Amino acid sequence: MQALFENWNIAEDAEITTEANPGTLDREMTDALKKMGFNRLSMGVQAWQNRLLKDLGRIHTIESFQENYKAVREAGFANVNTDLMFALPNQTMADWQETVKNMIAMNPEHISAYSLILEEGTPFYDKYEKGELEPAEEDLDREMYHWAVDYLAEMGYEQYEISNFAKKDRQSRHNRIYWEAEEYLGMGLGSHSYMNGERFHNIYDLQEYIKADGDVSLLKEDVEIITEEDALAEFMFLGLRLTEGVSFDRFRERFGQEMKNIYGRQIEELVKDGLLKEDEMGIRLTRRGVDISNFVFEKFLF
Repeated sequence: MQALFENWNIAEDAEITTEANPGTLDREMTDALKKMGFNRLSMGVQAWQNRLLKDLGRIHTIESFQENYKAVREAGFANVNTDLMFALPNQTMADWQETVKNMIAMNPEHISAYSLILEEGTPFYDKYEKGELEPAEEDLDREMYHWAVDYLAEMGYEQYEISNFAKKDRQSRHNRIYWEAEEYLGMGLGSHSYMNGERFHNIYDLQEYIKADGDVSLLKEDVEIITEEDALAEFMFLGLRLTEGVSFDRFRERFGQEMKNIYGRQIEELVKDGLLKEDEMGIRLTRRGVDISNFVFEKFLF
């Protein structure tokens, strides 16, 4: 962090975030993070019930999260995100409501709420493969999601993306860059970048990284050239994740073309099916469109 501040012109109001998982924090660490220049923390809480945290393979309890959260606030962090998960196996609607309500009582500035995805290499996936757990029913998944969207809005958390909710002026700047298909630079081992029409990641070998001595051509791996077709599709399906949707003006500014000249048929069809809403500003997902958003996104792939 010292090297970054010494070598880069970092804006005074820059949002500088670090992941800070519960169970790994104490007051000494939170003070150190603040001193380093971090001003936003993202904490992976997931659930309020210890039995669910245990099933998830998390190292923390809800009690240790509460202790860590107190240390974070005492260290002076005024911008905190907490990640929550719903549709967990054995998670009831009452569990989910308890999680959301207790989290709001902690008063974080930002809340992310994601439906469980079974990823290979996780304890849940291993149990699923062995037939030891049943994924949540789709109807319950949607019921949990819609309740959270409505309740968080009541409590002052604006939904600005499918899974993200923020208090006024506390949207994640970092995440918005992804959803708006803007460029970003990753520094460090294995970090990912999207620059000059290329998506790539840095090498993972520390010694090779050091030997490169800053020569970017020696650091890049798995370079993917983003064609115009790729860029058009990404602009659409990433932008539609935002509740404000995709703007006709931004599309025109980015590509020098009219959105409807390229996607007119898809837009007309999706509006007719009640999955998109169109106005003079642009297009956005309807509530039903959010529920089957992957289906909608696929329509914009060439």
